[in-house]
Amino acid sequence: MSLNNFGQIRVLEAFFAAAVIFGSLALSGPVYIAFHSRDDNVALYLLGMNILLELDREGFLGEMIIQGNWTEFSSCLSLLLPLGVSYNVIIYDEDLEVVNSVLISSGILDGKTVVSVQYLLVDRTNLDFYIIRLQLAYIK
Repeated sequence: MSLNNFGQIRVLEAFFAAAVIFGSLALSGPVYIAFHSRDDNVALYLLGMNILLELDREGFLGEMIIQGNWTEFSSCLSLLLPLGVSYNVIIYDEDLEVVNSVLISSGILDGKTVVSVQYLLVDRTNLDFYIIRLQLAYIK
């Protein structure tokens, strides 16, 4: 008789464990972060400006633009930006003509708000200047 009770207790234990796991999953709901406040937009702007400053610290950003190395520029942005942030970059020269011949983007900017960071870059060798427009948005 003790062997039958032992099997029944294991079945009840497994049932309660499954109920606790499914209950916690049902109560937690989908996990996503909604960014709608002004503070989040300021944080996104500061993040974009800090990334451009870091890339320009040793003249690396100017070298990539002069060489037209858009894939390396895109990969640097993808590495430096956190997950959940999408970007789009347009680079203008002093005549306000688009320099990048290839789209530098991580996808569609479909967030509720798009933060635009403009950065003035001066090439130290030729004294040319470029305007870099980095558009950032949180991915839904």
